[in-house]
Amino acid sequence: MRKAPLSPGELAQARYRFTVFAVLNVISFTLLSGNIITLYVLNLGGGSFLVGLLSSFMYTSYLAMLLGRQIAPRWGMTRLMGWFWVVRYLFMAPMLFAPLAAGFGHRALAFGLIVFSVLGFNLARGVAMTGYNPILGEIAAGRDRGAFLAQNQAVQNAVNVGLGIVMALALGWSPTLTAYNVFILIGILAGVWAARLVFTFPEPGGSRGPGENLRRGLSAAFRQPSFRRFILIHFFTSLATYMAVPFLVVYLKEVYGQSDSQILYFTVLGSVGAVAMALASGFMIDRLGAKPLYFIFTGILALTLVPLVASPPIRSAAGIWAFAAALFFFNSMGQFGIQNAGQTYFLAAIRPEQHLDLGVVFYMTLGLAGGIGSLLGGALLQGFGNLFPAAPASSFQVYFAVCAAGFLAILVMINRLENLGAYPIVDALAAIFSPRDLRAISLLNRLSRTRSLTEEKDTLRALAEAPSSLSAQELLARLRSPRFTVRAKALEALRSLPPEEAVVQALLSEVKNHAFTTAGLAAEILGERRIRQAIPLLRKSLQSRDYFLSGEAMVALARLEDRESLPAIRQILGKTGNPRLIIHAASALELFRDPASLPIFLARLRQKSLPFVRDELLLALAGILGMSGWFYPLYTEFLEKGGTGISHLRDQLAKAGSTRIPRPLLEELLERLPVANKRFFAHLAAELLTHLNLPVGGEDAAPRLAEAIADPRLARLDRFCFLVAAALLWGSCLAQ
Repeated sequence: MRKAPLSPGELAQARYRFTVFAVLNVISFTLLSGNIITLYVLNLGGGSFLVGLLSSFMYTSYLAMLLGRQIAPRWGMTRLMGWFWVVRYLFMAPMLFAPLAAGFGHRALAFGLIVFSVLGFNLARGVAMTGYNPILGEIAAGRDRGAFLAQNQAVQNAVNVGLGIVMALALGWSPTLTAYNVFILIGILAGVWAARLVFTFPEPGGSRGPGENLRRGLSAAFRQPSFRRFILIHFFTSLATYMAVPFLVVYLKEVYGQSDSQILYFTVLGSVGAVAMALASGFMIDRLGAKPLYFIFTGILALTLVPLVASPPIRSAAGIWAFAAALFFFNSMGQFGIQNAGQTYFLAAIRPEQHLDLGVVFYMTLGLAGGIGSLLGGALLQGFGNLFPAAPASSFQVYFAVCAAGFLAILVMINRLENLGAYPIVDALAAIFSPRDLRAISLLNRLSRTRSLTEEKDTLRALAEAPSSLSAQELLARLRSPRFTVRAKALEALRSLPPEEAVVQALLSEVKNHAFTTAGLAAEILGERRIRQAIPLLRKSLQSRDYFLSGEAMVALARLEDRESLPAIRQILGKTGNPRLIIHAASALELFRDPASLPIFLARLRQKSLPFVRDELLLALAGILGMSGWFYPLYTEFLEKGGTGISHLRDQLAKAGSTRIPRPLLEELLERLPVANKRFFAHLAAELLTHLNLPVGGEDAAPRLAEAIADPRLARLDRFCFLVAAALLWGSCLAQ
């Protein structure tokens, strides 16, 4: 039975302890592996093959995870990892005596002590790592898994930067084997201290018991094409990475003659590159997904091999320094980015109860590939060195060209991985180079950290101003908020996003289930985005008691050109007394340019209504007549000051060419418009309308207007008279 998940407080405490553990562990690991061991061996007189052999131990030791798999169900994950973490560092103690053996001329014994220590260190690590993925899966649970993993890498590599500077300064001052021994001793002590924290980690639940069949579980996992494909890519990526990375130090020493202290400075810059990777990955990985970042960081590592293939003949020390610094920076960025994205993808691809068994597979694959890569790399490099004994640069050029070709093939394979909810690689690359999408990612990260209603609403408002498809899922989640204002802000932000199926379904759900709150806004968005599958629901919403929803549904149906809804909208305009419904019905009929609604408009104008409602009716009438854009600014001038609006009509007539109605009659009409007695104006206007055609949807609207202006109830309305005068002018000389 799987235990209850950690509470937020327990999870925060576990993550803090894990971060402290990671800091101590990176100190010990940096001092006891990688470049420091390579330099240690080279100072003792070791060669490329021994470097490759020692590098291989780090990865072949993962075979020891099979032993850990048998022990874990009996001991528990934290106990297993904690005790073998202690043993791991105790194994490094014999190496402290290697310089003493070498000093007495026993180089074979010295190298034997190093091999014993490094092998024991990594074998114990392999057993301990059996519990690492289940523990990490428990601590890194949640939607921010990728960001947490990247954050830890940022902390670890920031520590690496400081540690690398100290090491470089120390070796620059005293590059002796004694200095290396001091580093090794500090590493052992830091590692044992870190192991104490492992015992405080939460014991993961859901793991297999000792009696369950490992082979059956692995068989089921490998029958899944997506997992099988990932493990294969994981193998080849690890193989190519560890064919290339361990030999950068050898390359710089042999081709460019760099000293140990200089190389350690370069490794510091490599750690800066890893920090940059972690910051970038933590910023993007939970938004774009693990797959595109897996591809991008693999591509970065592949690109760092291109200058190695070229091996430019750099003469100046500053040039060599800049070349090596850039090389280590981007190489580490790619290497650690691959690890972070790969582990994030792996944890997303499996179920929690598979963490133990498939974690063993994950690390054994890494170990097998890393071991083969390091040994194969050392052998190939030595073989190429024999082919080019007088030109060491040539052997490295050929070697790294082989590695680069391997990475190109791997990129093709990564592109075929299942997305697991991630964005396609092309879209992810477009987002990375889009300032708008990067701002959206920043806002989404801020949104996930909000702790107050005001901050949440402000962030949603900012997202609405920076529309990006990346924000869709987070905005859809905010539609489940119990707060109306939050749902409204989320809908406003969704307004400008592409109408993907998930967005459409969410909008339909809002219309159906959130009357009197956000349904009207959702209906408006459905109309704006021309979502035709919303038509049946919008028709039903016309009769809703929520007049905000009913009004927006009318306009939305008009935007969707659903002419079957015209009778219902005409009926609403004719019968409702609600000003909002009148306005929205008028707007909808204007969008339809519905000639059959003219009598309803005129009937409403005869009734007593609020001035702003009458304005909306007149403007909608102008839209039905086809002169909305031209009429609106003139009408606003008329409302501001009647004489100015009429003067604008005179100006329009003066600029017009030929007219269908004799110009003197139009001038007389405009002269009569301001007079108090509207009968003179109405009589002339009605007469002129009988000689004019105002086509609307295949019908002539002029007779309707002539009949209306002859009605004293309408003729007394200055605003309606202005509309009729404008319609005569429009139909006579402008609508040609």
